[in-house]
Amino acid sequence: MQPRTDTYKAMSCDCGADGALRLPRFLDFLQETASEHARELGFDFPVVDEATGERGAWVLSQLRLRIVRVPRWREEIRVTTVPWGVRALTANRDFSVAFADGSPCAVATTRWAMISPRTRRAVRIPAFVASFDFPHEPLFGPGDPFSRLRPPVSDPPDAVSTRHRAERAHIDLNGHVNNTVYAGWMLESVPAETVAGARLAEIEIAFRSETLLGDEVLSVSAPSGPGTFFHRVRAPGGADHLLGVTRWA
Repeated sequence: MQPRTDTYKAMSCDCGADGALRLPRFLDFLQETASEHARELGFDFPVVDEATGERGAWVLSQLRLRIVRVPRWREEIRVTTVPWGVRALTANRDFSVAFADGSPCAVATTRWAMISPRTRRAVRIPAFVASFDFPHEPLFGPGDPFSRLRPPVSDPPDAVSTRHRAERAHIDLNGHVNNTVYAGWMLESVPAETVAGARLAEIEIAFRSETLLGDEVLSVSAPSGPGTFFHRVRAPGGADHLLGVTRWA
C-alpha cells in the first residue's frame, strides 16, 4: 500500500491578518487528503461492514500536530498520509507536510474511530479494513503518541473562556461540528499577548463527545506551564466535548 500525497496552496481567504495559514484551514488540508486516500483504499464514507451490513462513519478521536513553520499566503505545501495500527475500535493515520522546496512544515498523527450514523454509537472497524497491510513506522516513534489528558476539577482562576454556538456552516457530513472547527474555538480563548508574541508549535486534542447544530459551548484555556495551555471545550453545564493542549514557542 502506497501513501497518498496532495498539494495545496495557501490562498488569501485561508490566511489571517499576519499572512499565516489559519490552523483550521491547515487541518482541512490534512482531512481532505485522508478522505481521498480512504476512497482509494475502499473505505471511504460511509464504510459498509460486509459481514453485518452496518454502515459506519469515520470520526476523529485524537490529534497531535507538531508545526515546524506555518505556511504563509501563496505558499504551496505537500501533504502525505498513510494509515497504520488498525485495532478493533480505532485506526491510526500519520501525516508529513513539506514545502515545495522539500523543507519540513509539520508532522501529525491521528486516531480515528467509527460510529453508526443511525445510533451515533461506536461500532467495530470492519474486518476488511483491519486486513490491510500497513507497513509504516509511526512518525512519533514507538508507543502511544498521545498524552493522557485529564481536566482539572474546576476551571482555574486564571482561565479565559469564550462562548460559541454550533452553526450550519460548522456541520459536516457526519451531522456534527467538524473537528477543524474546534481548533479555531480553542485558539480564540488563548490570550492575545501569547498569540501576538509566540507561534503555535504543537497542538494535541482528545475528542470526548459530539457537538450538534444549535449547541452552545465554552472554550476554556488556562496556563499549565511555560508556553503551554490546557484547553477544554465544554457544554455550559460542564460535559466536555474535547480536552487539549497547545504549546507555544
